[in-house]
Amino acid sequence: MNHPHGALRSVTGALTLACACTVASCQTPPAQPGPPAKPAERRGTHVWIERPWEMRYFLKVTKRWDISKEGAIRRNAKPGNRSLEWAQIFDPVAEFPSLEPGSSPTDKLSAITIEFDKEGRVVTPNTHNGPLRGRLNRLLYVTLSTGEGPKDAQYDLGEWFLGLGDISTDWGPALCGTKNMPSPFSQTDEYYLYGPKFKLDEFSDAFGCREWAYQLYDPDRPYIDVTSYIPKSKDKDGPGTYIREFIGWARFDDKKPVIGKHENHWYCLHDCPGGDKPGPIANINAWAAKNGWPAPKRPTRVPTFPDPPATTGTYPR
Repeated sequence: MNHPHGALRSVTGALTLACACTVASCQTPPAQPGPPAKPAERRGTHVWIERPWEMRYFLKVTKRWDISKEGAIRRNAKPGNRSLEWAQIFDPVAEFPSLEPGSSPTDKLSAITIEFDKEGRVVTPNTHNGPLRGRLNRLLYVTLSTGEGPKDAQYDLGEWFLGLGDISTDWGPALCGTKNMPSPFSQTDEYYLYGPKFKLDEFSDAFGCREWAYQLYDPDRPYIDVTSYIPKSKDKDGPGTYIREFIGWARFDDKKPVIGKHENHWYCLHDCPGGDKPGPIANINAWAAKNGWPAPKRPTRVPTFPDPPATTGTYPR
């Protein structure tokens, strides 16, 4: 049964509420604009230190390059990975046989070079789908950037080491790999080349970024000798001379040949004089004399530029 009086009360109440809501106390405030959208956060890896680009080339020599490349492809395939390994997209420019103790006939040394123009753009052929540019980021990593965005991937080449103050003016700054960089564990790390606990033996990578930088910066030195010189006491049955894994670089005005002795053979690895291609040097004394240079000599200690308080060595002229 309907109740007209009740219905009337309902209608009257609704009209009263509607009227009441016309006054300020019941008005809904107009929508206020929200806080401005924040720009995409940039990690230190994607904040560039803007400065003129000085690197003409980056060079890495390593053995078993095929294994390194396969590993890079596998690790780079991880979803969301923005820090990539450059080995996936470059190939060697030269390869040399490796006859080290314990190596197989398929082992070889590979030299991989990445060249830049003066704007930092990579000019070396590679398989990346797009341009690459060399940059120095806020964390002091030298990288190949794939773009300018905060989420663009990049390939790390090495760490830009500024040195150890006054004691490093002859060999700093330097472009270093992980095993050549000091860390909170330097005093106890047996793999850190320049630390007190480094274990030197016939398999050691005894040439590092400081030895490269010293020879690069010395205006009177005509070449960069990358040989890992192993003392006879540590390599009694071997030649004590090997080309082991290292990275290096040069500026646009640097034209120094990169040479090294692997077992009993000398090689020119990059920037060979007279436009020669990388390859064996039949007679190092004749090669040096032909170019008006002294023949290379062993450094006075290995590693040559350890952390203090150890005594540093030098490369005799």
